[in-house]
Amino acid sequence: MTNEMIPPVLIIGAGLSGLMAARQLVAAGRPVRVLEARERAGGRTHAVPAGPGQPLVDLGATWGWHHHPRLVRLARELNLTPFEQYSAGAIAYEAGGSVHHLAQAAGSAGYLRFPGGAAALARAVAAQLPAGTVQLSTRVTRLRQEGGGIVVEAEENGHSVTYQAAAVVVALPPRLAAHSLQFEPALPAEVRAAQHEMPTWMSHAMKSVVVYEEPFWWARGGSGFAVSQVGPLTEIHDATPPEGRPGVLFGFFAAPHPLRSAAPAARQAAVIAQLARIFGPAAAGYRAYEELDWTREPFTSTPADAAPPSSVPLQGPVILRQPLWQNTLLWAGAETATGECGRLDGAIEAGERAAAQVLAATAG
Repeated sequence: MTNEMIPPVLIIGAGLSGLMAARQLVAAGRPVRVLEARERAGGRTHAVPAGPGQPLVDLGATWGWHHHPRLVRLARELNLTPFEQYSAGAIAYEAGGSVHHLAQAAGSAGYLRFPGGAAALARAVAAQLPAGTVQLSTRVTRLRQEGGGIVVEAEENGHSVTYQAAAVVVALPPRLAAHSLQFEPALPAEVRAAQHEMPTWMSHAMKSVVVYEEPFWWARGGSGFAVSQVGPLTEIHDATPPEGRPGVLFGFFAAPHPLRSAAPAARQAAVIAQLARIFGPAAAGYRAYEELDWTREPFTSTPADAAPPSSVPLQGPVILRQPLWQNTLLWAGAETATGECGRLDGAIEAGERAAAQVLAATAG
């Protein structure tokens, strides 16, 4: 049978994990198609311009660390050079009616970021895949085991489409997969339970990004790092690009917080007022404001994800790394990793592991 006649491996989700699975399978000569419900690749990595013609800033997953071997290796292979987030200078602590500036190392010392945001990793991996591999605006709805393969039903730009697959890698957060996909036959009860119980990394998060002409807090001896018990942002970081301009701050909204359901203008005003309290009047002179509430992203979060988890697992459940349907239904996604669960390094691990499982099941 020629390669053109072999049913492809279908990967559901073009986040970093799904794209890494595709990268490994393509390198092994397997036909692959990645189906992505969004109009973009990258999943929970998402970056937007800090203004017209300005560098990209992260609204989604952001950080890596030097002890993340897969992430460091992938960045090297993609010729993407990470840089350490600015952390020199004092940190700020806001409590009650006071702001305290403390001359100690920022809590973000050693955090690695990427020019163009963490989404640059997914963009680079996608660009290396054969043309047409990643198919956007295609929302998978049902997987049906049939014969020795899987029939995949989806909605593509409002039209129903059906695909034949030799195997399927579900590279979605487990809870989202349980919420949005129908499986025929139904998955075992213990698998469904594990999917529902596994929290989705970042699903409850909301990030606000504020852009300035320059990082004015540097000249004042500040690191840009702050922690607040007042809010609406509970933790604030310097997000200035490696060029040093423009100056960028980003923060995480408290979850829950009443302003998250308020009008955008009220939320923006509250954020700017808080930054002015912490960093001084210069913080009121911002150039741009961006925000993203991940609880409102239906291709990431479910209603069960709105509240922050009481604890974050160190690794995904073993049962969500085990293939089903005679080794034709496999799982990827950062929540299924054995290490750095939920993080970029975990997403890479899970994607590469799922691809290896596909290849092992079809060897010989």
